Amino acid sequence: MLGSVASSRIAAPQPDRHPMPMPETTARQGVIATAAGVLTGMAAGFIGVGGGEFRIPVLVSLLGFPLTLAGGVNLVVGLFTVALGVARRWGQRSLNGDDLMLLGIMGLVSLGGAAIGVAGRERMPVRPLRTIVCVYLTMTGLWMLYESVGRIDHVLLEPTGFLRWSFATAVAFAIAVASGVLGVAGGEMRIPALLYLFGVPIVEAGTLSLAISIPTLAAGAFIDRRLGGIPNAALRIAVLMGVASAVGVLIGAAWLPVADRDVMKGTLGVVLLLATAHLMLGPSP
Repeated sequence: MLGSVASSRIAAPQPDRHPMPMPETTARQGVIATAAGVLTGMAAGFIGVGGGEFRIPVLVSLLGFPLTLAGGVNLVVGLFTVALGVARRWGQRSLNGDDLMLLGIMGLVSLGGAAIGVAGRERMPVRPLRTIVCVYLTMTGLWMLYESVGRIDHVLLEPTGFLRWSFATAVAFAIAVASGVLGVAGGEMRIPALLYLFGVPIVEAGTLSLAISIPTLAAGAFIDRRLGGIPNAALRIAVLMGVASAVGVLIGAAWLPVADRDVMKGTLGVVLLLATAHLMLGPSP
């Protein structure tokens, strides 16, 4: 589906899409990158989101990265974050065979979806996609806050058998394409889907989402790098934020054993609304 043009572009490294020289990393940039990494890592460890929607404005507004470059760097940082998040959260709640089947199907499909999203980032109609994602995040964020306050739970759909796995394939592909285009891990979109469309409890949904994000981010970062979207100079900030995110993951995951389910759901609802605000008000690709 990528087509012969995209395939030929991926076959060999391309000239840097950002030929302007990257400035040397300053102490101020290092402090900002470290603080942003720790905070988004805490979110990953606690509720299972990659935090990309919040790293991108830091990269663009505070560190001065072009938006397309920020998306590529964010994929690298996100990969650090979600990989350690899975390692830290795995085993804190048991995953059954159905959970592992969801992980396998959605993780595999996410590889192709992320590749298509990243390769087509500069050609796809981004504004309509942002609008759809914002509506989805707003509705689910408000609903999660309502459930958190009322201490109630709802599941919209819970298909079984072949229909369940077919639906998982379609949902994973759509989220992975959107994540690749927007340069995020997609946890804010994926966790509500796991909760309300597949009946997965919130802690397990966060762990599954992080695990599914690994192939999504790995494919996206690899292709963006091959297309020249992540120059060597930008990797300094990416590694610094990634290491800081790893520290944040350890802090966030330490709260899981004593976390209240409704508090977690309410926190995720707030995160979804903040992510919506960023997508609506942030810089456009």
